[in-house]
Amino acid sequence: YGDDGIAAVLAEGAAIVLTSTVGIQAVEVVAKRLADDGIGLADAPVSGGPARAGQGDLLVTVGAYPDVYEHCKPVLDAMASNLVWVGQAPGKGQSMKTVNQLLCGVHIAAAGEALALAGELGLDQTLALEALMSGAASSFMLGDRGPRAIQAYAGEEAEVKSRVDIFVKDMGIVTSAAKSVGMAVPVAAAAEQLYLQGLSRGQGAMDDSSIINVVTPKKG
Repeated sequence: YGDDGIAAVLAEGAAIVLTSTVGIQAVEVVAKRLADDGIGLADAPVSGGPARAGQGDLLVTVGAYPDVYEHCKPVLDAMASNLVWVGQAPGKGQSMKTVNQLLCGVHIAAAGEALALAGELGLDQTLALEALMSGAASSFMLGDRGPRAIQAYAGEEAEVKSRVDIFVKDMGIVTSAAKSVGMAVPVAAAAEQLYLQGLSRGQGAMDDSSIINVVTPKKG
């Protein structure tokens, strides 16, 4: 909708696949407006990052009415290595992505904190990362962000694959969603504050692994 919107030129019976992470309420409002115009919405936020996106290796969690889901499924199948229809209405895809981002945001923050502690204790961070990844503390985010976090800790500029300001947005969605259902999310809220601190330090456009420098004493 708006001057650059596509809704006005879509035929009745068309459907839009929304892959962005924009929050539950925003999708529910837009879906209702589109439905009034005879246009379906597949709420299908993606997870996996740009490298996996290029390989069609994404998790796609979909909230859509059954007819819209079936209409969009060939496109969704081409995008996803793991396609999960999590709910029969728009907004449910965002709900699932909100849960996903809670864990992602917390894991990135925890990985940065752990590797910062390793460095401050005088450990070789690369060896520490290898040890952690071979045990119960391993996680996708630790393995993916860890090497770039170590670069950031050393004062090097890591390749930007996912920006700090993206997680400022996403963790804001997480804490707002939790508040809307009266639930406390203290761990997520603490992680959100780290991303906000990173933003205030001018790290918004840096890779989110640079959050390690927010908790490092000599750099925080």
